[in-house]
Amino acid sequence: MRSLRVLLITMIVLYILFFVNSFFQSRREHVRVPEKVYSYLIENFNISPKSIIIDSKKTVGIVFYEGNYYLCAEDGSLVVSLSKKELFKFYPLFLEVRLEGLRLSKRDSEILDILIPVLRSSMVSAVFFESKEVVLLKGSRIMFEEWKDLVENFQVIMEQSEKMKAKERYFLTDDGRLMWIRGD
Repeated sequence: MRSLRVLLITMIVLYILFFVNSFFQSRREHVRVPEKVYSYLIENFNISPKSIIIDSKKTVGIVFYEGNYYLCAEDGSLVVSLSKKELFKFYPLFLEVRLEGLRLSKRDSEILDILIPVLRSSMVSAVFFESKEVVLLKGSRIMFEEWKDLVENFQVIMEQSEKMKAKERYFLTDDGRLMWIRGD
């Protein structure tokens, strides 16, 4: 009789453990990570256990959204979640973005398409999508009215970058004039 009680208690405990384990597993997000990663970028650095590979494409920047960092591809899709901050020295940071699932919103994707030539210059360290502002590596902030103004007149910024003061604000006009904004 005692052995039956022990057996019954053991079966109840195993049933509870199985039920609890399957209950919590169903609430977790199951992400399928490919065995072989095809992106040259992802192969060249160690992926931490906290990173989730979403897709492998050519990346152009880092998206900051709701406290998380993601590598962003040229087409606006998110490539990988980041836990390593050392990648910030290779890519500009995209702020004030809107996401639709695992992609930038249509509006932000269109902006990204316009900005590709500027992002390839490696002079930009941050892009504020909502307020139409870029931060150069030097720390200078450039504001403008239209994204096309930035792309069309980016050569002016490159030529004037040595004369620009660090951590100062400038306004780029549509005809290519760069004006210093006083902070009074």
